[in-house]
Amino acid sequence: MHIQNIAALTDFSTQAEQALDRAALLAAQHEAILWLVYATDEQDPRFANPQARLEQRARQLARRHSIDVVARDFDGYKGVAERAMAAAAGADLLVLDRRVERLWNKPWRGAALAHCLRYSPCPVLVVQQACASDEDDATVGESYARMLVAVTGSPRSREVLHFAAGLQQDTAVDLFQSRDPGISAPQEESEFEVLEQLRDELKRETAEARRLRIKDADDARRNRVDSQNGTRDVTRQIMVQQQRSGADLIVIGAPRKHWADRWALSARGARLASLVTCDVLVCGQLPQERDRPLPIGLGSRKGWLQFRF
Repeated sequence: MHIQNIAALTDFSTQAEQALDRAALLAAQHEAILWLVYATDEQDPRFANPQARLEQRARQLARRHSIDVVARDFDGYKGVAERAMAAAAGADLLVLDRRVERLWNKPWRGAALAHCLRYSPCPVLVVQQACASDEDDATVGESYARMLVAVTGSPRSREVLHFAAGLQQDTAVDLFQSRDPGISAPQEESEFEVLEQLRDELKRETAEARRLRIKDADDARRNRVDSQNGTRDVTRQIMVQQQRSGADLIVIGAPRKHWADRWALSARGARLASLVTCDVLVCGQLPQERDRPLPIGLGSRKGWLQFRF
């Protein structure tokens, strides 16, 4: 699926700026429009005019990566969660850092990250590691070297796998089959056959030289020990496998047909992001195909400021 619009949140912190750099790299690779959104629950007094700083950052990213960058100002939305959902409504990918702060006046909502994972209408990329900038001599880190995709035998896993594989065409892919406590041994064997079919299908559709592997919970020693002890924590299995494989991106996904599905996927994604140091892509809902929006002139509409180079 072609990514046309990428929305990235920032509060100008170091972690948020890393998310902007990653979003800009992805926008350049997909020739997508990058939306920058200033989002914070408590404004930093150091930034008297955050929108002006956001526009300056947009110009920098547009020059550096030769992409279209839009600095958006959502005056009618307050708080990280509200602005994130407003931006994600028209985006194919939402990029942000790991926001763990909670609003004291809305304790039932939880952290902003958890809210985004529950309700975002597009995949959410949680950036936790820096990528090399243009000033660096080395190019290591600009693209993901290896991604770990947690898959099952369901049709949904196929959609998530193809979206993740299309994120970066040259990234090695590990298809990981976790050991779920509710799955029997015959079902695991059937799922493994489906994974082999998915791997072969992806190999035919992408470059033959792309590295594709299938891994299960027995690949890592700690997962084998946990399994023998009767512990089948899927989130922990993914974390252990990531540490073994050295993947710099983890991809998880599940349908959100019920409120329980939303909370389960949100809890797994937030917990996984707290356990690992790599980036995490959570696909609760895949983007729908939409026409590329028409270019907007400079200052032609409030809330839209576009820089083109």
